[in-house]
Amino acid sequence: RYLAPLSGGILDAMVLGEKRYVPRFLNDAMMKSGTIHILVVSGFNVGIVSFLIMFFLKLVRLSRRWRAGLTMAGLVVYCLMTGASTPVVRSTLMAAVFIIGNWVKREPDIRNSCSLALLVILLWLPEQLFNIGFQLSFSCVISLIYLYPRLNTLLKIEAVRNKYLRVPLEGFCVSLSCWLATIGLIFYHFKMFSPVTVLANVFIVPLATLITLCGFSLIGAGCLSAWLAPAFASTCDLLIVLLVRLNAFLISLPGASFYLG
Repeated sequence: RYLAPLSGGILDAMVLGEKRYVPRFLNDAMMKSGTIHILVVSGFNVGIVSFLIMFFLKLVRLSRRWRAGLTMAGLVVYCLMTGASTPVVRSTLMAAVFIIGNWVKREPDIRNSCSLALLVILLWLPEQLFNIGFQLSFSCVISLIYLYPRLNTLLKIEAVRNKYLRVPLEGFCVSLSCWLATIGLIFYHFKMFSPVTVLANVFIVPLATLITLCGFSLIGAGCLSAWLAPAFASTCDLLIVLLVRLNAFLISLPGASFYLG
């Protein structure tokens, strides 16, 4: 209601998982830059929803058990609202493990929670093993668990004292880890090679994070007051236009992406 059609379509995909209003040209452009993953609901969204529910329940002074139970129920509702895609189901299951661990005062292990999510999804829908979304989602998470720490150590990023330099370097390592883990799958399924992906994710992922936060804020503002919503909508519009133009610039660079075979 408050956004331009292009911005509304993009935000609908990023916050609610509804991609039918994303223009084809933008979908193709994001594919070329390797940033198509920002147009789907992911673990970041689940984290935001989990934090908001937990924060509200803590304000009303509910017990730890009630907070855990209601948060998991809220995450299940959000998962179903967004279509229960593989990334959301994975993130919801992993979040549930962390919430239960916090409830029983045990330190959750990300490897165990990822393995549990993998097992549950494959027991429920074994054919997901051959789904590109499933393969990419778990490849990225596994790369962040095992490959990212090694790259971080190899490049000695922890030794960098300047936080303004260390943060983008860590972002580069995250992007490189995911790219290395998925490059083979992307080539196999799409016959495409995108060297610009590592650079694109360093800039576009933080921007997409701001847009997602602004999208949730817009929903909250719209529920509270029709006077507040336009201010958040204007910010969303500005950030989304910046994202689209930045992505267009990146894929216009020489050798940014090309098809093989």
